Amino acid sequence: MKNMQIGKYSFGTGDRFAHQGKAQLQALIQASQTLGFEIVPVWNKSNREHTIVYSTPADTREEADNAVEALGYKGAYFVDADHINLSNVDKFIEYSDFFTLDVADFIGEKALPADIDAFLIKNSKYIGKLYIPGIVTPFNVSEALLWSIAERFLYAIQEAGRIYRHIEKSKGEGNFIVEVSMDEVNDAQSPVEMFFIL
Repeated sequence: MKNMQIGKYSFGTGDRFAHQGKAQLQALIQASQTLGFEIVPVWNKSNREHTIVYSTPADTREEADNAVEALGYKGAYFVDADHINLSNVDKFIEYSDFFTLDVADFIGEKALPADIDAFLIKNSKYIGKLYIPGIVTPFNVSEALLWSIAERFLYAIQEAGRIYRHIEKSKGEGNFIVEVSMDEVNDAQSPVEMFFIL
C-alpha cells in the first residue's frame, strides 16, 4: 500500500489533443517557483473527451510520463480518469492514479428505505444547531432536513462507494486518489448538504 496523497495545491491540465504536456508542465514548474509552493499537475481527460478526439487513457498517461521525463520533473503528478462512472471506469484503471467519480446523474434517485433509516440514525446527533468552522451562522438541522438530504443524495453517495470499491479491487487500497463530482447539475448543493454528503 502506497498511501498516495496529493499536495495541497493541484492543477488540472486539460490537454485535449495530447500536444501540450511539456508546455503545461513547464508553466506549472514556473508558477511553483514564482509562488514559492508546489503545484501538483494532474493530467485529466474524460471518457467523453477521449471519444470526441479518438484518444485513449493510455495516450494521456504517455503524454504525462513523456513530459515529466523530458523536463526532468521530480515532483508528484497524476493522471485523472475524469468524470467516470461504472460503465466506463475499467478502460482507465490501468493508466490512471486519480479518479473523478461522477455521480451527478444519480442525485435524486431513491436509496433503499433501510439505508435512509440508517442514515437518519447515524446523523441524528446533528439535529439542532450545527456549527461548521469558518461559517459564522449555525445551520438548523431537523429530521425533515436530514430526510430530504438522504432522499436526494444518499443513492449518489452509495454509487460513489460502489465505483471506489471497484477501482480499489484492481489498484489496491491507497494506490489512487479520488475526487467525487456532483457539481455538473442544475442546482448546487448547499453548505449543510455538503456537510452530510461528505
